[in-house]
Amino acid sequence: MTSNALEKRPVNLGAPVLDLDSAYRLSQALAMASVVPDRLRGKPADVLAIMLYGQDLGMSPMQSLQGIYVVKGKPQLSSQTWTALARRAGHKVRQIESTAERYTVEITTKDDPDNPHRETYTIQDAATARLVTIKEDGSLWARSQKGEPLPWETNPKTMLRNRAISNGAKLACPEVALGFAIEGDYDYIPDETTVEVVAPETALDAVVTEPEKLAEEVSSLVGEFDFSAPVDGEVIEPEVPADYDCICGAVGEHFEDDCPRAAADA
Repeated sequence: MTSNALEKRPVNLGAPVLDLDSAYRLSQALAMASVVPDRLRGKPADVLAIMLYGQDLGMSPMQSLQGIYVVKGKPQLSSQTWTALARRAGHKVRQIESTAERYTVEITTKDDPDNPHRETYTIQDAATARLVTIKEDGSLWARSQKGEPLPWETNPKTMLRNRAISNGAKLACPEVALGFAIEGDYDYIPDETTVEVVAPETALDAVVTEPEKLAEEVSSLVGEFDFSAPVDGEVIEPEVPADYDCICGAVGEHFEDDCPRAAADA
């Protein structure tokens, strides 16, 4: 083996990946698998980032790929993943009510079992947050900028559950999520940012003239004047200073340009 050959070390799949080389090799292999989500297929760098996110939460690589999403550059957990992590930490998560109009979840923390926290999220709350529009006939309307139906329109019960769990988790046991968002938290972020282009302001007294029109105006002005006619006026010759020395030796008589000797020599 040559000195510059890369040493291939085995990757322990049953333990956290502790070095970048092993982690990236694993992410390259997983990125080629057909069982990973479509959004990650062929993207080993994204797979690596998801794996590192999951490792912070004590999740295996495959659990991370299935339970962590990156929405508009921000990591978020599915509501099922968060619930599993909360229960693994010893907290109790119980569904109280689930309809198309409201969802209520009860979270009982391990260190305070006598004071469970209940969190309710309604479709009216979603409408107030402008996540969905309630029409006059009671139907829901939520579309992307391309006109495609969004989950708030097609699956409101799931979205209400996600938002209720998200709000409850942030208050009852934020240490479980470790700053991660819960599925649905970033619905308010638009897909694309529309930038209004405003024409630059011009001075009020400025006049923009086309080049052809400007040439015509200049020609008309030139025609109003006769530049061949002599101009009446007194020509004032400059006085020769008394101490001015010409090259001919004369002092104070004439300038060098008017020197008669220089003209004769020329």
